[in-house]
Amino acid sequence: MSNEAERSGIGRLWSEGAAREKPARPEPQLRPTSNVVQRLPDRAYVAFEVREHTQRLHICCAAQASHYPAYSSLLNIIQDHDFGRGFTLVYSFMLVEVTGTQLGAIVHAITSGRCERINEYHRKLYDPPSQDAPVIESIKITAAIGGTKA
Repeated sequence: MSNEAERSGIGRLWSEGAAREKPARPEPQLRPTSNVVQRLPDRAYVAFEVREHTQRLHICCAAQASHYPAYSSLLNIIQDHDFGRGFTLVYSFMLVEVTGTQLGAIVHAITSGRCERINEYHRKLYDPPSQDAPVIESIKITAAIGGTKA
């Protein structure tokens, strides 16, 4: 191509004879420097959730990993029936010991196969529950590995 063709803009594929200004890019949003997880505004504590036709129980612990055992694997439920202060879920591969207050409604939901989730209470995660509501104070999970306790 000759110099005259370059000056007149002939031969340039995308320019129509004049250089165009590039549009300014928006500034990227800066990430917050804090590593603190932002909580949802609704911090109301609910000890358990019920749903029809659930296949698994979500055991949501405050300071350890969650578990999702199938209802078909549940062998037995041991309950403190008179006081409602605790129950134990017995699986062939683990024991789940739950303690708290007013836990009878949770056990009833589990025995009917409609309890979808149980939540362990932690004061840093939730607002204090009401006095008459069920509260799961601790969940202790003992898993069996190869026939022995882990």
